[in-house]
Amino acid sequence: MKRLLLMMGLAVAASAILVPSLAQAADPPKKLDVMLYVDTVNGSRPAAGAPRRKVSCTQTNVFARGEQQVFRIWGSVAGSGDILSTENVKYAYVTVPGSPNLKLSWGAHGATSNRVWFWTAAWNLPADAPLGESTAKIVFKTEDDAFGIYEFKYTIVPQLNVTAKKKPATVKSRS
Repeated sequence: MKRLLLMMGLAVAASAILVPSLAQAADPPKKLDVMLYVDTVNGSRPAAGAPRRKVSCTQTNVFARGEQQVFRIWGSVAGSGDILSTENVKYAYVTVPGSPNLKLSWGAHGATSNRVWFWTAAWNLPADAPLGESTAKIVFKTEDDAFGIYEFKYTIVPQLNVTAKKKPATVKSRS
């Protein structure tokens, strides 16, 4: 009797594990309308402080309060392979928690000899931005009503303060 109950218990446990995985396998894959590549870089015009010259446009997902976060996006329409541009995009924006939507702009970036086109939106992190991990949502809608939605995680850290090194006190020797 104990053996029968044990076998029945094992059968119930196996079906509890196996049935949901079989149901997931039967679901058709979701159709992708728009494919997006998203990254963020530090901007050259932070709200607090002088514009950066040498270290702007460095890829990162860690930002300090007062810094400028720039979202960069490249994308294409899944069915046709057409590049997402102002010719085929109805609207594109970034949603950052606690801020109004940031409109994405399509444009050329880089030196004339090495120019690339992509979508950008800059956001100056406020001084009271909550610390820790946050998620931005990038939304595209094409003229043909295809959608691309992407969630992007980034981290806000406390501002680093750098101070001048104090010189050690000099001790006068007695002679």
